[in-house]
Amino acid sequence: MQVEIFKFESEEEQMFNEIRTVEIEGEIWFVAANVTNILGYSNGRDAVDSYCRKKGVVKHEIPTQNGNQIVTLIKESNVYRLIFESKLESAEKFQDWLFDEVIPSIRKKGFYGKIKRSKSPNFYLRYKDNLHKIDRNYFSVISELFVTLNAELEKVGYEIPDRGETGKQIMPDISVGIMFSNYLKKNNSEFNGSHKYYDHSFPDERPDVEARIYPVEALPIFRRFVFDKWIPENAQKYFKDRDPIALDYLPKLLVG
Repeated sequence: MQVEIFKFESEEEQMFNEIRTVEIEGEIWFVAANVTNILGYSNGRDAVDSYCRKKGVVKHEIPTQNGNQIVTLIKESNVYRLIFESKLESAEKFQDWLFDEVIPSIRKKGFYGKIKRSKSPNFYLRYKDNLHKIDRNYFSVISELFVTLNAELEKVGYEIPDRGETGKQIMPDISVGIMFSNYLKKNNSEFNGSHKYYDHSFPDERPDVEARIYPVEALPIFRRFVFDKWIPENAQKYFKDRDPIALDYLPKLLVG
């Protein structure tokens, strides 16, 4: 399931609040807690029980900051009801933004904003298509990133999209791979120069390229590099111009 995340600026709090949507059988559903929070309800559950029609309320599992969780989702018609009952002055602004901009964009393009997030990312497709080429005694940068960086981001509710705002495909393995090679050389690691190559293929018509694989013994060093160097020092810069939404999630990978 693809969760779409939007940011609405609240006039009362002068801050951006997150609202998440999911599409179920062609219909847009909203995370009720996000809506009630934006609209100023002190008890969101009571607000849903009081103002929303039951047939437009469901429980559904979605990815969140703390892993997959069951949340309450509401249909568009119930969002209207909560807006109507809200006491906040910004409720009308929220209504205009949501139903004049966000929803029409989703229906017209299949997504809101500059990035289509429902398409399977090339990052995943390249991982799947190339995994069988990796010697069991070695690891590739993309295969390891998929089960570390990608998995950790999904735990906190973010999925790496296929393309960024500029339209170019997002391939963090290239950035990480180049920097890891330089890192081994700079630190005179015993694994500097220990790599081999394999023919890395793409899900489009681009020709294969030679990509490095490293001995599995170097895996602990690679993981420390990703979480101690690349994420805190380079991830913000990497995602800033590609998918700024990621910037809200990267700090969560540094906790602990």
